[in-house]
Amino acid sequence: MCTTILFPFQDCPVTVIITLMKKALVIIPTYNERETLRLAIDSVLKHDRFDVLVVDDGSPDGTALLVKDLMSKSDRIALIERSGKLGLGTAYVEGFRWGLKKGYDYLVEMDADGSHDPDALPSFLTEMEQGHDLVIGSRYLNGAISVVGGKSGRLMMSKFGNFYASRVLGMRLTDLTSGFRCYSRRAVESVDLEELHSNGYAFQIEMAYRVSAAGYRIGEMPIIFYERTSGSSKMSKKIVREATILPWRLRLGRLLEAAGKDQGYNFRTIIGFLTVITGLAGGLRFGWWLGTEGDIVEIIHRAKMGLPDWGWMALKVVLSAFSGAAAIVFFVAVAIAIFAKGRRK
Repeated sequence: MCTTILFPFQDCPVTVIITLMKKALVIIPTYNERETLRLAIDSVLKHDRFDVLVVDDGSPDGTALLVKDLMSKSDRIALIERSGKLGLGTAYVEGFRWGLKKGYDYLVEMDADGSHDPDALPSFLTEMEQGHDLVIGSRYLNGAISVVGGKSGRLMMSKFGNFYASRVLGMRLTDLTSGFRCYSRRAVESVDLEELHSNGYAFQIEMAYRVSAAGYRIGEMPIIFYERTSGSSKMSKKIVREATILPWRLRLGRLLEAAGKDQGYNFRTIIGFLTVITGLAGGLRFGWWLGTEGDIVEIIHRAKMGLPDWGWMALKVVLSAFSGAAAIVFFVAVAIAIFAKGRRK
């Protein structure tokens, strides 16, 4: 989309037309990406509407030095240097703040390892200008798997992870974890960046959920993802755990806020823990009585002998259902008490 401004002059029949094109900033977080970064930046700068911001986490391979050399040749490149590996999420948050301060209209996330094709960037803006506030480059759109060189195990884990997160959050998107995406300025401004919980790949899930919760429109477009040919994956057990827990944290927090906006978080937490503790104490006391004074084996035997076969079967079904429901209630109470609120450390 572009804005056209007309300036008719009183004494001149000529109308001057100035077209203001919306500008986009491509944010590239890096850690030891020197081998592939130059090609990524050169490919981005082929497209006139895009500038580049590199957020480097103290790469020991000299990534920042390479960026500084490129900056001396182009004023469309910028660099934020950080002291060490502070995480993907915090890198993007710093990039968002920088881009908002500089007045960019669109903020794009992109990797430097060659997995994202910069030639897809104009297509992102085309989609954005159709009324979207977030466009996600999807590897799994329309039932396809558009991944080149990916290992089957990791691919299946990614596919299942996206299915799991989208169903828990109630978002019918195919690739919530994709790191190739474009936000509008107002979408990023709608998110309180200080309240983000996540810092790994789950950051992508949380940002999409919060943009959607703010009422903005999200779309997907197909991309081809190229598995990295150099460097090492940043995936870890900690990142997987974070991505597993986060959808429940977001979903439960939203439900709790909708159910009781006038109740303080501390009050809800205390009530939740008291409910759990009371239930546990009562259950332990009853179990102790059954195991000692009540003689649980004899009680069960008498109950079984005094019931017809169908009655005993019905009793077992009821007891199984009750124990399952109790376990679910316990899990939900603890999850709400622990995960409903909180800031990222």
